[in-house]
Amino acid sequence: MQPEKAIRYRPANVSSVTTTDNVRFSMKLIPKNWAVFQHYKDRNPPWIKLHRETLNDRTFMCLPLASKALAPLMWLLASESKNGVFDGSVDDLMFRLHITKKEYDDGVKPLIDKGFFEIASGVLAECLQDARPETETETETETKREAEAKKSTRGSRLSADFVLPTEWADWAKQERPDLDLRSVGEQFRDYWSAKAGSGSTKLDWQATWRNWVRNQKQVFKQADIARTTVPSSSQRDPALIKLDEDARLSKSMPDDIRAKLQALRRT
Repeated sequence: MQPEKAIRYRPANVSSVTTTDNVRFSMKLIPKNWAVFQHYKDRNPPWIKLHRETLNDRTFMCLPLASKALAPLMWLLASESKNGVFDGSVDDLMFRLHITKKEYDDGVKPLIDKGFFEIASGVLAECLQDARPETETETETETKREAEAKKSTRGSRLSADFVLPTEWADWAKQERPDLDLRSVGEQFRDYWSAKAGSGSTKLDWQATWRNWVRNQKQVFKQADIARTTVPSSSQRDPALIKLDEDARLSKSMPDDIRAKLQALRRT
């Protein structure tokens, strides 16, 4: 029986890897960007960093459930070596991850096809990038990404040179045609520019403007006030109607009382 012979290769599109009686196909894998995102003074720690932005990676979230389940386990396998390269052959992964051949095909192949694991056959074993002096430090890329994430959830202040955008003004004209937009816009700018504290920052200033416009008091024009207080020319004034009614209902003064009043006036 011939001795087993290991063959390394770089297939263009991996569909499956088989084992014959005398030939063992060996495929080395490495996680995408492993050298960039995994920085340690000790290059094979007992744990790995898993960024929560993975949840927002549409390509990753669209992977089969088997792929999403196997990916963290394969990342842990990569952490066992100093450069992230590990044996990705069928036999080895079936043994290390306790999976079947079908689970390998269903879960591992999509991870390779979508670029989450790259074929690294022939990659040298030395470090791909120098580690930082500290035990663990975030890369510049991670720091920038996390800073942008914090900024997006922290909000911002209204710009001191704020000018009401045309799009905002057009919406306000449709929503509240009774308002003087120039005056309302200046009030909006002055109020939020002068406001201090945590309440002065907003995630969505356009939404803040819409609420500001909706909460403005109803503005009545002089013509509107006249229409609501002065009766039309075809109707009598209600006050005059009331006087006529009172006069009609009142009784005339008796003659004896009228004579006495006239006598008092002569004296």
